[in-house]
Amino acid sequence: MNLRERATEIKGIFYSSCKDIIDEPPSFEIIPDIKYADYGTIFEEGIRFIDGSFLNFLEEIKEGNIERYGYEYIRPDTGFFFHYQNEGIENGIRKPLNHLHVGILKKYANGNLLDLLPEELKEHKGPHFKAPEIKFNEFMGMIIVCFFADHGSCEEMKRSLGV
Repeated sequence: MNLRERATEIKGIFYSSCKDIIDEPPSFEIIPDIKYADYGTIFEEGIRFIDGSFLNFLEEIKEGNIERYGYEYIRPDTGFFFHYQNEGIENGIRKPLNHLHVGILKKYANGNLLDLLPEELKEHKGPHFKAPEIKFNEFMGMIIVCFFADHGSCEEMKRSLGV
């Protein structure tokens, strides 16, 4: 897979599999590596869902593989977020190669809720929970199942994503 093929594949997930829950299909920024044609980064921030939640997406492609990724889903009504990440660097138990962040973003959270939470669950200060490597279609499937299960095309979206 090269950079352009992967960008097309990701766009396809939004334009076909998840079009019913996306406010506006994202355009994605593609930044090719200057030195190597098939290396580069695909990203988009603030991909809006029909319920006001949003997604931040990042993948770095090298030699046909996804070397780094960050898939972050945010619920602005509560500040809840989860973020699957591979930063390309393993730092043992403190920061496993593939890890998950879960918490509350202060910017969106209700003040009373913030008082009840330990500091580690605010922003990205918490632990880096070891997680299996995740594919983007699996990540989108989790969003659909957890937050759009009542949507009329939930089963169709899951089938289309292969989850």
